[in-house]
Amino acid sequence: MNYILIFILGISLVLSACSNTNSDNESESVSTGLQGNVDIKVEGTETIVFYTFKNKSKETITVIGGARYKLLKDNNLIEKGGVPIKDYLNLEPEEEYKDKKIFNNLQSGSYLIIVEWNETVVTYDFTLN
Repeated sequence: MNYILIFILGISLVLSACSNTNSDNESESVSTGLQGNVDIKVEGTETIVFYTFKNKSKETITVIGGARYKLLKDNNLIEKGGVPIKDYLNLEPEEEYKDKKIFNNLQSGSYLIIVEWNETVVTYDFTLN
């Protein structure tokens, strides 16, 4: 069942990346000093979600590695998950944490990806045709 959802999400992301609308793909959490960014790239049947969190404070920030995500299609949750916890990470000022999530064979439609790391949440709206 999970593979079917991943397959469907992949197709949808691929199609939506062909015609994407970027809305609010950058966010900053003042309390933590982290700034987040999400980008989408479609390669064949894969829709790749790249996310970056950057320490914009002047101090080292210690966070637990591993982001959580939710993928919605037409405002319905179709997948949620997370990157496995990767221990505590110390991000120096201006240092970045980068990762990606690949969805395969997503169907046509409107999507919203929500990525959360620590207290910073980043969203990205896109449409696959």
